[in-house]
Amino acid sequence: MQGTVLLGPNSDVGRALVRSDHVVARARLQRWQQQLPGAIAVELVCHLTEPGSSASLGHAAAMLELASELRIPAVLTNQVRYLDPDDALTGDVLDAAGALRPLDELPVQPNGQAWLKPAKRMHALAELIVARTGLGGHARDRLLATTSELAERCMLDPDKDVRWRQPKTPEPEALGIRDDPNLVLRRRCEAALSERFPDAVGESRRVLDVRLRDELGTIEGFGFATYFLTVADVAELIRDRGIRAQARGSGASSLVNYLLRVSNVNPIEHDLLFERFLGHKRSTLPDIDIDVESARRHEVYRAIFAKYGSSRVTLLSMHSTYRARGAARDAGLALGLDEHRVDEIAKSLWRFNAGEFRAVLEQKPELAQLATQARGDRDLNLLIDLAERLDRLPRHLSMHPCGVLLGNASLLSTTPVQPSGIGLPMSQFDKDDIDDLGLLKLDVLGVRMQSTLAYSVGEIERLHGPQAAVRGGLAPDTPYVSAQGKLVLDEIPKDDEATFEQIRTTHTLGMFQIESPGQRELIGKMQPDVYDDLIADISLFRPGPMKGNMVTPFLEVKHGFATPNWLHPSFRPFLRETYGVVVYHEQVLRILHTCMGISLADADELRRRMEKQGEDIEELFRTKTRRNVDERGRRRFTDAQIDAIWEVLRGFGSFGFCKAHAAAFALPTWQSAWLKTHYPAEFFAGILTHDPGMYPKRLLLGDARRMGVPILPIDVNASTREFVVERVRATPPGWATRRGDLGIRLALSDIRGITDPEIDRILQQRPYESLGDFIARARPSRPLAERLALIGALDSLESQTLTRGELLAAVRRAPRAKPRETSPDALELPLQLHGSHAAVEASGAPELDSRERVQAELEVLALDLSEHVIDGYRPLLDELGVTPAEQLASLRGGAEVIVAGVRVATQTPPMRTGKRVVFISVDDGTGCADAAFFDEAQERSGDVLFGTPLLLIHGTVRRTGERGVSVQAESARDLKRAWEEYSLLAQHRVP
Repeated sequence: MQGTVLLGPNSDVGRALVRSDHVVARARLQRWQQQLPGAIAVELVCHLTEPGSSASLGHAAAMLELASELRIPAVLTNQVRYLDPDDALTGDVLDAAGALRPLDELPVQPNGQAWLKPAKRMHALAELIVARTGLGGHARDRLLATTSELAERCMLDPDKDVRWRQPKTPEPEALGIRDDPNLVLRRRCEAALSERFPDAVGESRRVLDVRLRDELGTIEGFGFATYFLTVADVAELIRDRGIRAQARGSGASSLVNYLLRVSNVNPIEHDLLFERFLGHKRSTLPDIDIDVESARRHEVYRAIFAKYGSSRVTLLSMHSTYRARGAARDAGLALGLDEHRVDEIAKSLWRFNAGEFRAVLEQKPELAQLATQARGDRDLNLLIDLAERLDRLPRHLSMHPCGVLLGNASLLSTTPVQPSGIGLPMSQFDKDDIDDLGLLKLDVLGVRMQSTLAYSVGEIERLHGPQAAVRGGLAPDTPYVSAQGKLVLDEIPKDDEATFEQIRTTHTLGMFQIESPGQRELIGKMQPDVYDDLIADISLFRPGPMKGNMVTPFLEVKHGFATPNWLHPSFRPFLRETYGVVVYHEQVLRILHTCMGISLADADELRRRMEKQGEDIEELFRTKTRRNVDERGRRRFTDAQIDAIWEVLRGFGSFGFCKAHAAAFALPTWQSAWLKTHYPAEFFAGILTHDPGMYPKRLLLGDARRMGVPILPIDVNASTREFVVERVRATPPGWATRRGDLGIRLALSDIRGITDPEIDRILQQRPYESLGDFIARARPSRPLAERLALIGALDSLESQTLTRGELLAAVRRAPRAKPRETSPDALELPLQLHGSHAAVEASGAPELDSRERVQAELEVLALDLSEHVIDGYRPLLDELGVTPAEQLASLRGGAEVIVAGVRVATQTPPMRTGKRVVFISVDDGTGCADAAFFDEAQERSGDVLFGTPLLLIHGTVRRTGERGVSVQAESARDLKRAWEEYSLLAQHRVP
């Protein structure tokens, strides 16, 4: 189909006519006509702007006359920007946000005419335009007819033009496949059966063969074999580069994915159902998501592009939309308000929709002060109005965090693309557009925990080599640790009691999925002792199960305080793992299958319908279940049982969780917990380098110290770009690593303001013998050298008797080093000029006191190393009787306490009651104290609730289970403000 180029009011032709330069306009239009014969149309737009301006009535008429003169088709549009006239102001605000300039510096729209006008109004505009010309009435009919004809040409036929819902995967030859893809897939899976299940014989092998036959039959029926082979090809591509990868989501339910090594979750071991992943009624490609190391995600993307070519691959985009905080920032920018004030307003807003701005102001106690200001502040009122207008509108198009589109050679004819932030092309389609277009969306998600695991394994091998197993407290002949010390993390056992005990302590910081305050509380209640408990824990800690009250009965039965309710004896085999509580989608499928006598695939379709229209299928469920009889014609389910089962199913519709998802999450959960148990120093080095969790590094460092891992300061002769493990003392031969044997050296990359070239020079030029040697060869900027001196990174270069004040003074006196100039062909050898730099002499500059050291560490590293920042407030804390976090577990429930610390986490998860509960965690150097703020506590705490970094929290101890402990808050205060008041009172006290 031939395309058409529209030349509108802002084209070179239109601009010439605005200037009434008809000669130039005519010449330009003729040039277009010559270059694209038959593919040009003149676009008329009449926004009834001022005479003589673009899109005015006279301008539209002049363009129509010129088109008629040169016999070029003309069409009428309204260049629509918004749905209603009232949205014109919103369009201007979006323009300001896009230009990063206030409205008074931009050419705003002259009026509000660029809205979606009905046909009647557009016909009236056509009358006006033609009446302004000398072309006669027939010109109006021709204009409308040409417009209608072009509009029809622009309409796409879903089946003919885009092959609607038909899979568009890479051609077999692009995958190196010459035979039938179905045959290739079958051969690969059958060959992998013996490799993945070497001990399967007899009945267990027969079960595997039947499962594989059924899965391959479904895949072949859909024509998805090439899709599975493509995903397997990508997974192999990732593994061949030495990058950790793990499938997640319902794809873990597939035996085929397990055999192709797309997934490391054994669906047979965990009783996962293929039908939850791919039922026989699915019409679009199923999702198979792959988690990779976040640090190497872009490397994976580039490898996929290199393998399949840019004609078959593009990244996916994401339409970021406005919520309250972003809307407030862009509305403030459009109004030209003070940047600092807008920033304060935006930071005070906590996760709500922009359209609710004014209503939320009156509801949230932490916004009471802002609400008061809004009543008398015209600018603030206008900001709120504009922010509400932006609610849920697209803010910008950005690269999707994980989506990669793989297609055939026609991909670029299906989706428009534009450059992404990393230079690779990305589709302009959103993720929700992809399924119906039949495009293969492969989610290659960069997960920091995968980078952490890979880094930890590398540190274990680097440090211990052949002694790796013994150093981790394992047997020397452990099969999943090679002779060279390479740990195969995917093969570690899932019944390690030491790991379970570590989890049960609730010291789960750094453990994937189970480190949040709520998860630590649930772990304390549950006390997991088998791997299935972890899968259940991850499933229960979701909004649905929490609201559906699934947690309490699960825990009561697990700990023997209640007996399980199996609903029906036939359900016991698949409800045993969750103690009679229906938690997983897979259990619902089995219930529907057992009750109604339908296939598991039909059961999944029914489950999906239940989530949307539960009441509509109740009669179907009851009828089929009543008709379910045994071989003697007796009903298998009584009416009372049917009532009880339906009550559970009806409630489950909104609350359940897919077990395959949880099983995929549980694998890195277990792996991270196992590493923290057996190799804590190496594991902490990994999480500090790749920062995978929800907590700041200062809290992780405190947890490392608690486990006996010393924290070694930054040293320009020892630190690297990453956090590395160093041997602090020798471990006796044949012994496991003891507490204090290994320490973690802080990383240069954590220094505020340091650049990659500066890190490179420090690493390339060392070792350094003196401060002068370091300044001369590493050539740090003066601000960087001062920061290094402040945090002790230069202490090892000079006499240990020097104070940091003296080192800092020496840095400030040192002449700035200049790089030496050499000719391009000169051979330069590194010279060691020993003694060429004079030692720094004592100048009498004082040592930094403890508060100054902590302040310097916080400013340079965002870490407090020499002492905890809270220690500076010790006199006040002692007078108030503040309880250290580590002592909370020893207190009885209901005891009144005050805790203090640095805010490390704030959450407002969905609650069963629907009311907001704010969970705040504070770190005081001895551990983490978790506090829950209900309505009254939120009212009392006011604007301290969000944002205030140092907190005093008053409340009562809340005991939940054997080791679960938290604080039910009564109120919170700003610790800094309390200190100022305390210090002022102390000054006026009588000695």
